[in-house]
Amino acid sequence: MIRARARFAAAVTAVAIAAAGLVAVAAPAHAATTYTRTAPAGTWLRDGDQVTSPNGQFRLVMQADGNLVEYGIGNVVLWASNTANQYGAAAVVQKEGPLSIIKNGKLLAQWGPTSSPTKGLRVGVDGTLTLLNTSNATTWKLQTFQNRVPAGTTILPGTVLRSGAGRHQTFTMQADGNLVQYVNSTAPWSSGTFRHPGATAAVQADGNLVVYPKGGGKALWASNTSNKGGGALLVQLDSNVVLYGKADTRSWSTRKVTGLQWPVAGTTITGRYGDDRGAGHVPRYHQGTDAPVKVGTPVYASGTGRVTTVVRNHASYGNYVVVTYGLTTVLTAHMSSIAVKKDQVVSLGTQLGKSGNTGQSTGPHVHVETRVNGTLKDPLTILAFR
Repeated sequence: MIRARARFAAAVTAVAIAAAGLVAVAAPAHAATTYTRTAPAGTWLRDGDQVTSPNGQFRLVMQADGNLVEYGIGNVVLWASNTANQYGAAAVVQKEGPLSIIKNGKLLAQWGPTSSPTKGLRVGVDGTLTLLNTSNATTWKLQTFQNRVPAGTTILPGTVLRSGAGRHQTFTMQADGNLVQYVNSTAPWSSGTFRHPGATAAVQADGNLVVYPKGGGKALWASNTSNKGGGALLVQLDSNVVLYGKADTRSWSTRKVTGLQWPVAGTTITGRYGDDRGAGHVPRYHQGTDAPVKVGTPVYASGTGRVTTVVRNHASYGNYVVVTYGLTTVLTAHMSSIAVKKDQVVSLGTQLGKSGNTGQSTGPHVHVETRVNGTLKDPLTILAFR
C-alpha cells in the first residue's frame, strides 16, 4: 500500500513538473546511415554514418569526434582525416567539387578538385577511396590499402589485399570461392577452390589459414599450420604472401623463399626507406628501414655471402656490419655486439651479432640498408621476412 502511494505521488509530481514546463526533452539521436560502395553527391556524413566497400570489409566512418576514418579487416586504421576533437563536424560529398570536413559552416579540410560536377564518393574492393564525376571519371583518388591481416579475422568474398599503394602484388578472395595471389595480372598461386561462390578465407587464431564454403562447414583448403599459433597474414613487396605464426616467423607462404632474408625474426617496421626525417638530419631522408627489436636480439646473415666491413663505435651507425651477397650489400647498424670478422664467409643461419642502441639512435632497433651495384634500394623490396 505504501509503495502504491509512493508511485502515485511520483506520477503526480512528474505531471506537475511537466505542466510547469520544467521537463527538458532530449533531441532525438542521429540515426546512422550506411552507404554501400558509393555515397552520392550532396551526402552529409554525420556521427556514425559510413560508406563501405561492396561487401562491407572496408568502412569509411564519420566519427563523433569529427574524425573521418577508414577501417579495414580487424578494425585496422587505413586512413584518417586528422580532424579529431572537432565534435559536431560532418564530411560532405560536395555536388560541385571536393570531399570536405565542415563544422558550423567552417571548412576544416578538403580533398579533390574544387570545381567539378561530382557523382559520388566510392570505397573500392581494396579500400581505395575515389571521387567520381558525372561521367564516372575519377577526379580524386586516395590509394589506401591493407597488406596485413591479423589472426582471428576473415577475408570476405570480393576483398582485395594489396602489398602497397598502387602495387600489383595482391591477394584476392574471389567471388567464385578461389583465393588467388596475383602479381602483375598473373596468378602464381591459388587455393584451387573455385566453383564455391561465397567462400571465405579465415586467418585463424590457431595459426591456420582456411578457405571455408559459404555458410561454414568442412574446409575447402587449409595451410595446415594450426600448431604455429596466431600471427598475421602479410602480402609482401617481394611478391610473396606469407603467413606468420605466433613467434612472428614464417609458417607458410605462396612460394618458397630462396632469396635474401631480413636480418632479424619479426615483421614490425618503424622508420621506412625514404622517410623525411626533417631539417637537421644528415642525410635528411632515411637511407634504410628500421626494425624495433629489443637489445640482444640475434641478427643473422641474409644468405650466403662474405663480410666486407666491420666497424665499431661509429658516430652515427654505432657498431655495424656490411655483408656482400653477389651484387647486393646489406648493412646492419646500431648493434650491441658483433660476432663475425671481415672476410668471413657466412650463410643464412650465421649470427652476425646482437641488436642494440649504439651510435646515433633514439631507441633499441636494427637499421638495415641495402645497395645493389652500389645504389641504395628499399630493403623491403630486396629482403624477405623470415
